[in-house]
Amino acid sequence: MFKIGPLEFNQPIALAPMEDVSDIPFRQICKERGADIVYTEFTNCEALSRNVKRSIDKIQITERERPVAIQLYGSNGDSLERAAAIAEELAPDYIDINCGCWVKKVAGRGDGAGLLRDLNKFEMVVKSVIKGTSLPVTVKTRLGWDGDTIVIEDVARMLEANGVHALTVHCRTRKQGYTGDADWSWLPKIKSVTPDLPLIANGDIVTPEDVKSVLDMGCDGAMIGRGAISNPWIFDETHHFLETGEHLPEPTCEDRIELCIRHLKDNVEKRGEQRGVTSFRKFYTHYLHGMHGSSKVRIGLMQHIEVVPVEADLRNYIASLSEHSLA
Repeated sequence: MFKIGPLEFNQPIALAPMEDVSDIPFRQICKERGADIVYTEFTNCEALSRNVKRSIDKIQITERERPVAIQLYGSNGDSLERAAAIAEELAPDYIDINCGCWVKKVAGRGDGAGLLRDLNKFEMVVKSVIKGTSLPVTVKTRLGWDGDTIVIEDVARMLEANGVHALTVHCRTRKQGYTGDADWSWLPKIKSVTPDLPLIANGDIVTPEDVKSVLDMGCDGAMIGRGAISNPWIFDETHHFLETGEHLPEPTCEDRIELCIRHLKDNVEKRGEQRGVTSFRKFYTHYLHGMHGSSKVRIGLMQHIEVVPVEADLRNYIASLSEHSLA
């Protein structure tokens, strides 16, 4: 059991912040399926401090999502402080700082995982956000810049000394990106140097057994990212497994397609029809993966810019799958 501000958690399973994925529609879907905490997409503090509309839009939240955190990134102290104050006006439950994004356009300019090369700057970033808000502040980061510069233990000590409420660690280095395996062996080491700092594990956590493994290693919670895109049910599945040791039945093809249709409609409601349909295309692969004949269906879906023909194609696909299973 641990607290982030007034919120009390017992081995929470969180949905990771993911650019172009963890928007309001997807967060609500995961929340309904057992996610204990959800995070907004990461938002640039420079743009947010200038009230850029796209950045403001990215950190909108709803009551249905709580508890929900707004995630910020950047390395300019003044901008971070202003951005934290702007984020607080939207009343999230807490603010998370992204200190782990590995992509070149972020880390290469010293933001995200780039902070792992300069711990003094890292600390300045943390202090700036804390100064800008009365809300609890948490941090998500990686083990280090590369395998020769693992600094996560020093980072954990610094965060604890500055009053950060929780630390999420993606157990890869910046150099790895998403390649190779996440090195969970660092989790008990981090916990041993900062036993009072709540630790949430991230990286290669895609099954209920993975969650149990990191909890058994002493972590206070787990965060699931890419594994939830193809399987938003993973949160309920994990809670059930932790409570009973048994697995829930897998969602059927019809379950997955019906959720795909619902998700699409939510996306259209948020973005308008044409943009909502076209921006949703990336999800078809995830919802339909492994289904008989899905490649051909996806090609057809990609041609549409309106909801009605997409839904019609998907419902016809459900019928064809039923016929195939009876053949």
